[in-house]
Amino acid sequence: AVLVSAEDFSTKKFKPPVISLAYPVDLYQLMERQPGEKDYDQVGLWLGRLYNKIKNSFVRMHNMIKETIELQASQILQTGTVTLEDEDGQSVYTLAYPVKSTHFPDVVPWSSDSATPLDDIANLCDAINDDGKVDPAIAIFGKTAWTNALKNAEFKEAVKRDGLGLGALNPSLKNRGGRYMGYIDVTSYRLELWVYNDSYEKINGTTKYRYLDANKVIITAAVEDLDFRCVYGGVPSLGMQEPFKSIIPSEIIYDGYIRVNNRVFKDENEDTYKAESKSRPLCIPVSIDCYGCLTTEFN
Repeated sequence: AVLVSAEDFSTKKFKPPVISLAYPVDLYQLMERQPGEKDYDQVGLWLGRLYNKIKNSFVRMHNMIKETIELQASQILQTGTVTLEDEDGQSVYTLAYPVKSTHFPDVVPWSSDSATPLDDIANLCDAINDDGKVDPAIAIFGKTAWTNALKNAEFKEAVKRDGLGLGALNPSLKNRGGRYMGYIDVTSYRLELWVYNDSYEKINGTTKYRYLDANKVIITAAVEDLDFRCVYGGVPSLGMQEPFKSIIPSEIIYDGYIRVNNRVFKDENEDTYKAESKSRPLCIPVSIDCYGCLTTEFN
C-alpha cells in the first residue's frame, strides 16, 4: 500500500497562569450615600449598595479578562507565538505554534517608491490558499500600513467601496476598533478591507497598547472557515455562601467561548467583602494554515 498521509504531532505539558482579579468593598463605604441615591433614600440598604458595587467590579474585571484573550489571538495572528502572562504582567510561558515562514513574510517597505502592496498581498493569499485550501477573504490593516498602501497608485485604484457597506456587518470587528474600508480584487481573490486600531491596558498598568502593530497586515480566510479555539484550565474555588450564591453566577460565558469564574466572599478580619474573577484561557489556532501576516515596515 502507498502511504497517503501520516500525522505528525508533539506533546507539550505546561501549567498556564491563572488570571485572578479581586475588588474589595469596605463595609464603611456601604454606610455612606452612594452616587445616584437621594437624601431621603434609606440608609440601611447596604445589601443593594454592595450588590451594585460588586456588579460594576465584575463588568470591569471581565472586560480585562476578555482583553487578555483578544491579546492572545492578536499575537497568534501576527507572529504565530503567544506569550502568557500572570496578573502581575510577568511572562511565564511562550508557546510557538508551528506556522510556515511563507505566511509571515517581510516585504519591501510600503513607504518606499519600489513597494508593491498588491503583489505582496497576492503572494500571501496564494500561500494561504495552497496550504490551507481556503480562499482568503479578509485583510486587516494597521493604521500605518493602510496609509502607506494608499500612497501606491495601483493599490489605491484597486480599492472599491460597496455602497451598502455590507462588510460593516461583520461581527468579528464591528464596534471593536475595526472600520470597514471597502474591498479589493487581487488575482482570483476578493478581500474585505479593514483598518484596526483598538487598544488595551495591561492588567497591572495604565499604558495603552495596540493589539495590531501599525505596520502589519493580517490576511485570513472568512470567519466561518477559521477554526480558532479557546480552551480553559481548571480554576480552584471554595465557592460562595448565601446571599451571594443565589444572585451571583459562579461562571459566566461570553460570546459562547469566553469563560470566567466568579466568587464573592467576606474577610471578617478587615470588615471587607471581596469580588473575585478568575480564568485560565489559552487560544489555539487549529486552522493554522488559513491566515498570515505581512510586515510592511521595519521598526
